[in-house]
Formats: sequence, structure tokens, C-alpha cells
Amino acid sequence: MSWISALPPGSELLMLALAAVVAGVINAIAGGGSLLLIPLLVGVGLPPTVANGTLRIAVLSQAVVATITFERRGVHELGASLRLLPPVIIGALAGTGLATQLPDTSMRGVFGVLLAVWVVVLLFKPDRFLTSEGTPRAPSVLVYALAVVVGLYGGFVQAGVGFPLLALIVLGLGRTTVDGNAVKSAVVVAYTTVSLAVFLAAGHVAWREGAAIAVGSAVGGWLGARWQLKSGVGLVRWVLIVTVAASAVAMLAT
Repeated sequence: MSWISALPPGSELLMLALAAVVAGVINAIAGGGSLLLIPLLVGVGLPPTVANGTLRIAVLSQAVVATITFERRGVHELGASLRLLPPVIIGALAGTGLATQLPDTSMRGVFGVLLAVWVVVLLFKPDRFLTSEGTPRAPSVLVYALAVVVGLYGGFVQAGVGFPLLALIVLGLGRTTVDGNAVKSAVVVAYTTVSLAVFLAAGHVAWREGAAIAVGSAVGGWLGARWQLKSGVGLVRWVLIVTVAASAVAMLAT
């Protein structure tokens, strides 16, 4: 992104903050907003490994605000969140450890293909994803196993993890997408706190850029949660379709 170098001194932080608002809205509604921030963080001069770690500040900020907003608006899903935390955190710890050592090329390709499949599912069988099969249920062994995998990816790359995490909650726990997003936000707060600590220990966090995207993401998380609660699952479906498609292209193109 050579055009970033032509910006006036200091304006790159404003650009990051504004982009983070958009990313925070997308993350609160569906997921994939982080794909907007990673190339910008690299474009302002951060090494990819540092960009990956710095991104977690924005993710944590957005998720905290979204979780509080859902709670204040009467969407209480703490119990479901706690059930998923152990396997997700185990996966996130392993994934974050790998992220400080290995490139993410192979994993991004795999998830790019999976996200492309999600576009087809959302376009042609939205009811399967948007409609709970019945009463909320406890996680099965399969759900716990998949939660470890989702946590592994979230700790490793983060970008795009909202889609499989939301799908796991809706299909595996019987939640609606609105309730599922409340669960997702709380789970993201927990595992991102763990991941950020590992990145900090590895020296892979840039606080200057991190502060800019944290402020923007907090605003975006608040707006996204409020917007979703007003508009319901229809909004979630179309935001998912657009952002999942963009995420698949971005992952397969890198």
C-alpha cells in the first residue's frame, strides 16, 4: 500500500482509527472486520507478526464494548459463553504460540476455502444458519472439539474467526444469531485477553498503532451491537454474505 506513505505525518493514525470503526461494526455483527485492519497495519510499517499481535488490541476493545452493549440491552448469554471458554482458550493458547513462530499462509488458504463454502450456504440455505433448531442446548463432544479448532485459528490468525465461531454457537448450541453474537463477543473477550498476553510477551505489539485501532474498534463495537439489536437476523445474513465473500477472496489471494 504505497499510497499510505504519501499521507501527511500523523494522519496514518487517524486513518487506522476510522478503519477500525468500520471493522468494529462488522466484527460485532458478523466477523471479518479484522481483514480490513491487517493490510493497513502492515501498510503503515509494522511487520506482519507485529501487525497480527497489535490487531488483538482492537479485537479486545470491540468485543468488550459489544458484550457490555448486549448485556445492557437484555441479551444475557454468560452461561453459554462460559461453557465454550475452556476449549476455545486451549486452542487459542496453542494458536498464539504458533503465530509467534510460524507464517500463517497455509492456514489462511484452508480457511479461505471454508469461507467460500460459507458464502454458498448463506446464499442458498440461510434458514439452516439463521434459525435455531429449538431450545438452546449444552455443547456436545463434537462442539467442544470444534471449539478447540476455532480457538486455534483465532489465536493464530484472528481475521475471519467470527464466522466459524458464530456458526458453532448457532448450530451447535441452538442460539439465534443475535444471541449467538452476544456469546461470540464474550468468548472473544476471554480468548483475546490470553492471546494478547502471549503476543506482549513475545514483543509483537505496537502500542501507538494499537491505541488508534482500539479507540475506533470500541466505537464500532458499540454501533454494531446496537444496529444488530434493532435490525435482527436479516441484517446479520447480508453482512455475513458480503464480509465472508470478501474474507475468502482476501485469504485465497495472499
